Amino acid sequence: MTQQLSGLAALAAAEASPLAKLLLDAKRIGGIYHLDYEKAVVITDDFAKRAAGGVPRHSFLLAAATRPTRETSEPLDEDEVILLRVRGVAQLPHQPELVATRMTTIRDANVRDQRPSDIVDPLTGREIETCAFECDVLGTFYPATVAGDSTFIKWGADIDNVYSGARYFVYSPSARVLSFIASYPERTEDEAAGSVLPSLVRIGTVRYAATRRRAEVAGMQDVPVRIRVTDFVSRKTAILGMTRAGKSNTVKTICTSVFEHSRRAGRPIGQLIFDPQGEYANVNKQDNTGLRLLGQDWVTIYRFGASNDHQQVKPLTLNFYDPGELAAARDLVNDCLAGMDAKYVHAFRAAEVSPPAAEDFPAGDKDSAYWEAKSDAERARLAFYATLAKAGFKVPPTWAGIRFSITGELADAILADHAGVLVKGSGNATVKTGEGLKKVMDWLCNRLAEHSRGKIPAQYLSLNLSSWLNCGPFNDVRAAYDATGGSGVLNSLKGFVEFHSAHSSGDVASQVYDDLTEGKVVIVDLSFGSERVATVMSERIVNRLLERGNQRFRQNLDPVAIQIVVEEAHRLFDRRNSTQDTRDPWVALAKEAAKYDIGLLYATQEVSAIDPRILSNTHNWIIAHLNSDRETRELSHYYDFAQFADSIKRAEERGFVRMKTLSGQYIVPVQIAKFDHDMINRARAAAGLDSIDPQTLAAHNGHLPRQPLAVGGS
Repeated sequence: MTQQLSGLAALAAAEASPLAKLLLDAKRIGGIYHLDYEKAVVITDDFAKRAAGGVPRHSFLLAAATRPTRETSEPLDEDEVILLRVRGVAQLPHQPELVATRMTTIRDANVRDQRPSDIVDPLTGREIETCAFECDVLGTFYPATVAGDSTFIKWGADIDNVYSGARYFVYSPSARVLSFIASYPERTEDEAAGSVLPSLVRIGTVRYAATRRRAEVAGMQDVPVRIRVTDFVSRKTAILGMTRAGKSNTVKTICTSVFEHSRRAGRPIGQLIFDPQGEYANVNKQDNTGLRLLGQDWVTIYRFGASNDHQQVKPLTLNFYDPGELAAARDLVNDCLAGMDAKYVHAFRAAEVSPPAAEDFPAGDKDSAYWEAKSDAERARLAFYATLAKAGFKVPPTWAGIRFSITGELADAILADHAGVLVKGSGNATVKTGEGLKKVMDWLCNRLAEHSRGKIPAQYLSLNLSSWLNCGPFNDVRAAYDATGGSGVLNSLKGFVEFHSAHSSGDVASQVYDDLTEGKVVIVDLSFGSERVATVMSERIVNRLLERGNQRFRQNLDPVAIQIVVEEAHRLFDRRNSTQDTRDPWVALAKEAAKYDIGLLYATQEVSAIDPRILSNTHNWIIAHLNSDRETRELSHYYDFAQFADSIKRAEERGFVRMKTLSGQYIVPVQIAKFDHDMINRARAAAGLDSIDPQTLAAHNGHLPRQPLAVGGS
């Protein structure tokens, strides 16, 4: 990343005629003979095109009212330079005559075994080489005075006058000026007025076409394109393209740049990356680098099946038997069952298993209603934990157990049938094992079922089960446990055992939020879990971020800057699902997150699968190869990407994109720079960390020895 202006912006600061600098070392290729508010037709010839190093489709051209050969030494007739983009070839008024002459020339040259240029006179040769381009009028560069400085170059996305006379010559810009055009604005009017240097990063180089032979001959193959990192903070960014088109490379480049900007600016910007393939959570063997190398103090990886043995990797799970996380466990179970509409499922989800608050009762803990509610919740909690155990959620060996109210008579009866399954207390009992939970719950379910049928075995006739029969929360959960309501709850829970781990401590969604508030890069590695589990966990984390953002918003607190990155986004927010549910967290994120300072970067190959409400709220667009008319048609609804549809389908080169950023005024064709180890080391330096070399990395099998957090990195 650079903190200095470059190219034309630097020259303009030192010279009195910034518009003249636009034409510095430019190649004149012809002139405009037709101009309107939307397009221009440029007349040129083959000689001028060769001298300019070719004029590829979608290339930028400059039109100005100049004196030929004195473009940079005399004032322009009009104090403006019009920016054009080549759309394609145009027909000249005498096109039929030209075609006839060309046809005759090539026929005669073929018959005589000669070059066409050898058989025509110079005047005819010049005539048949004449051609025209149709160009889109993108807008106007013109000078402005900012804070007393008259060298600032301003932009307008149109033209404010159309001349019928031929007054504009057309130029192919030099490499330096092309970089200025492709990177515009390297400095905004407000930044210039405040003498602020923006945070810029080189994202890649200008690339007009898949074929680069003439660009290389003309020395135009390495023209840098710079973007401002702040365009991507708290904004929506789409990175679209087929598999292996370079989307992940672009994501890593942007994430590293945001991290570096965050550390240099001293402003925490948390980044949450949902990683479906594990390519962000691990060091890439091809280039021997990865985001996790930004530092163990700055990168945390959450993964299914992980333990707490590694400081940088934490379990992406919840200990469902942790009493401190009961509410989170209930919420997660309810998320798993969200698509089920059976009456008993709704009752199961609504059953109150959390202990009541004494202050909610008139007489506090002296109120008999409080103790009744407390007893009901304990019994419902017993049933809830037993249901988890029956579904395959293993009870931690160190679990303190669940204590619930029960008469001594009933406790003795259970122990008579199942010795040691519970520890009897005074008016209560405690169960501490998974087998104990199931045996106690099975025993209670059997006794209650016998009572309901009126067929009670003799040894149980004296037992009083009325308080259990009348315990609503317990029976709402029991209907799911013993399948008297249906087997759907148990079957669904069996598919979500991956959410549970005895190694987990605390609610993972809250832990992720806490990491993000510190400005960390959090990678949620979804490559180890099922797709359904990954979807539910991802949505749970996003909902938590929205919840906390809304809470700070209502409390009039400064928002916490967070960037959410979603790879294979069509797997997590499909328009076919989200349009049917207005509570979809991804739609909520796209519509509401701006006021919470939460940004979204999503990468996918299926534009048509993304909810249109998300697409409509997207600020930055980076488009690689797409192979389908369906996808390019969807893309054509936004900005003027329709002009690039054919090129997007045809050119399959990795990293060749068409880019429109928030502050960028037009689409720029770019070859994205390759993510590499130097980017990581620049970001580490911004965080106050030492550089690392590939040899050290290889010696530690892709993991770095722990390094203390540097004071200068905050």
